[in-house]
Amino acid sequence: MDRLRLPSTLASVEAAEEWAWRIADASGLDGDGRHRLGLAVREAVANAVLHGNRSDPGRFVDLRLREEGDRLRVEVGDDGEGFTPSAAVDRPDHRAPVDLSPSGRGVAIIRRLVDEFTVTRRHTPPGTVVVLGMARGTAAPHGKGHR
Repeated sequence: MDRLRLPSTLASVEAAEEWAWRIADASGLDGDGRHRLGLAVREAVANAVLHGNRSDPGRFVDLRLREEGDRLRVEVGDDGEGFTPSAAVDRPDHRAPVDLSPSGRGVAIIRRLVDEFTVTRRHTPPGTVVVLGMARGTAAPHGKGHR
């Protein structure tokens, strides 16, 4: 299954993580890669549900897997007003302390789990698309090990 459409509920966050685990297993990621992809998708979907779609169950979160050579890319899109990512999105130094305030924490976590993270605002239809990418290799992003 390379696509998934979920209502904007907190139950969808867990369903998205389980979907990501199945994708990781089918794509040959090791245990660490599986965990990192699952958690990154979980955080991105939580942002889409809570901030993008404002927990409106009439709005949806769309997930799409794209496999490109040795890379996996998961797109997470909301169809709400979109969320405004914090400064954590553009922080160039990944070794800098993580902002643990309630707003922006998910983005900081995602940045440490994947080696590609982009956020694009859509105007038609409105919303935000987040791309999470990682190589199928076993190394943690930016040379960091799993803690």
